[in-house]
Amino acid sequence: MAPPSSLPELTDDLIGEILLRISPDEPAHLFRTSLVCRSWRHLLSDLGFLRRYREFHGTPPVLGFLNYNSLETTTSPACPLIPPALDCYGCVALDCRHGRVLLHTIHPAGLIVWDPITGNQHHLPDAPEDPYNHLTGAVLCAADGCDHVDCGRGGPFLVVFGGTADDENLVEGDDVSFTWLSVYSSATGTWSALASAHLGPIATSRDVMGPSLLAGGALHFLLEDGRRLLRYELGRHELSVTNLPPPLRVGNMALVKAEDGGGLGVAGVEGYSLHLWSWRGAAAGWVQGRVIELDMMLPMTIGDPSTRLLVVGYSECANTIFIHSNEGIFTIEFKSDRIKHICESRDFQTITPYASFYTPDYAWERFQLLVNWMQ
Repeated sequence: MAPPSSLPELTDDLIGEILLRISPDEPAHLFRTSLVCRSWRHLLSDLGFLRRYREFHGTPPVLGFLNYNSLETTTSPACPLIPPALDCYGCVALDCRHGRVLLHTIHPAGLIVWDPITGNQHHLPDAPEDPYNHLTGAVLCAADGCDHVDCGRGGPFLVVFGGTADDENLVEGDDVSFTWLSVYSSATGTWSALASAHLGPIATSRDVMGPSLLAGGALHFLLEDGRRLLRYELGRHELSVTNLPPPLRVGNMALVKAEDGGGLGVAGVEGYSLHLWSWRGAAAGWVQGRVIELDMMLPMTIGDPSTRLLVVGYSECANTIFIHSNEGIFTIEFKSDRIKHICESRDFQTITPYASFYTPDYAWERFQLLVNWMQ
C-alpha cells in the first residue's frame, strides 16, 4: 500500500485568512500567535493585514472600564493597558470613544485626552470658565472620512465639554437653569464660542447630565435620569432640549444605538426586562423594539426583593450594554445577545467602558519600549 502523500504546505495567503479569524475578544491569543515564528509576527504586525483584521471583525472588543479614574480590564489574561499617571487630586472619566478616553481632573481642574493602549496623554488648554453644578463631556475622532474601524493613534480629535447650572444665584436675575457646551479641536488647539440653552427647573435626579451617544451627526445626552434629552448639532454648533415620553422614563436607562441601523435609541430596565426603543423621526417618534427577558439570561432569584438590576454603562463602539445585578456586572452584546460576566458585584452607579482593538503591533511596540528602558 502506497504511503499517504504529504500534506501541501500552507500558503501565506491561506495563513493570512486563518489568522484573520482569530477573535479580538482575547488579545492574548493574537499576541501568542505572533510568537509562533518570525513570518507570523511580521504578518500580524503588518498595517495592511491589521486594517483587514479590523474591517473583518468590525466591532472592537471591550477591553475594560473606568470607574472614576480606576481602570479595570475585562479580558483574561488582563490586557496590559497603561493606567494614567496624573499629577492631580481626583479624576473622573467623562467619556470614551474611538480609542480615546476623556478625563476631567478635579484639582487642579483640567481635561486630558488619554490613550490607554499607548499611554499617551493630551492635556487640553483651559476650557471656557462658566458656572456649573454638573458637567459632561465627549471625545470623538475628527479625521475626514474616517470609518472609525481603524482610527489612527495621534490623529485629530474633538472634545465637547460643558455643564449645567441649577443654582439661581449663579445667574443674576435668572431663576431657571441653563446648560452650555464648547468644542475643542486638536487641529487648531482652540475652544469654540459657547452654545447654550435654558432648561427651566431641573428635577432632583441621580445623574443630571448622563453619558453621550453620537448618532446622526449629533451628540445626545440624557438629562435628569432620562426625563429629557439634550441634543448638540456638531455641524451647526446648536443645542436643543426635548422631553422624553412617559413610556421611556423608566429611571434606569442609557442611550444606545438603534437596532434598525445605528441611529438614536434608548435601553432601559423595568423589572426583569430590558426594553429597547428607537427614534424614527418627528413623524413616527419613538418606536418600541425588542424586549429582552433578563431573568432568562442572567443568574438571579426571581421574587427576591433584594434582586436589583441596573444599567451602569454602554459602549457605543462595541454596541454592548452593562447590567449590574446582585451577582455582579454583566455585558450584553446587542448584535449577538452574548452574555459575559466581567466582575463581581460592586457599588457602581455608572462606569465608562473602553473598547478598542489591541493588536500585536501595539504589544511589540510596548515590549520594545520596555527593553529600551531596561537597557
